[in-house]
Amino acid sequence: MPRFRALKHSVRNWIHREDWSADQPLPPDISPDIALENRQTDPTSLVGPLFACLPEGSPFAERAAVALGGVLRVLRQERPEEAKNVIRRFMWHMNEESGNIGWGIPEAFGEALAQSRPLADDFYRVLFSYIRNREGDNTWCDYAPLRLSCYRAVERVITAWPDLKHEGLCVLHEARNDPDPSCRELAQDIFERLRPAPGETARHVLA
Repeated sequence: MPRFRALKHSVRNWIHREDWSADQPLPPDISPDIALENRQTDPTSLVGPLFACLPEGSPFAERAAVALGGVLRVLRQERPEEAKNVIRRFMWHMNEESGNIGWGIPEAFGEALAQSRPLADDFYRVLFSYIRNREGDNTWCDYAPLRLSCYRAVERVITAWPDLKHEGLCVLHEARNDPDPSCRELAQDIFERLRPAPGETARHVLA
């Protein structure tokens, strides 16, 4: 427990720094990118402290998400199943049965998939499902303020992996029927910014 408190304090102070940068999202001495033989901090021990920072709101949730994405990138390389378990933890927090609202979870989910292609391959359709409202049993995020973060997370992933853009744009195009005006506006904005220019690809006929 003292180790967790110390890490939480160190992580929280770092992401609150005025000079925080995505190039160094965690303190250098506990960064997961340190060579394995020189590490004094197991990347898995950073997951809990970063989770604790996700509900803090912008910009600290986004900073914690970037850092957590980096941790999961390293974990996926070294211990794939542990990284997948963290993604499953994201999924649980997004499930209404968990009793959580899930603040900061879409941001972390999007960053993890954007920073690790293997994780993206395994879980991108789960993330996309949070903005896909279909009849019957689905995992659509029905809380509009949180769904806004899901749209931004989808944008983060399809920007990182252009070959997933077509499928992402299909889902965003469907979101023109989102019942929330702010979500509809954001979905349309992302779609218009990322859609291919006419002639760039045959798939631009989506619109």
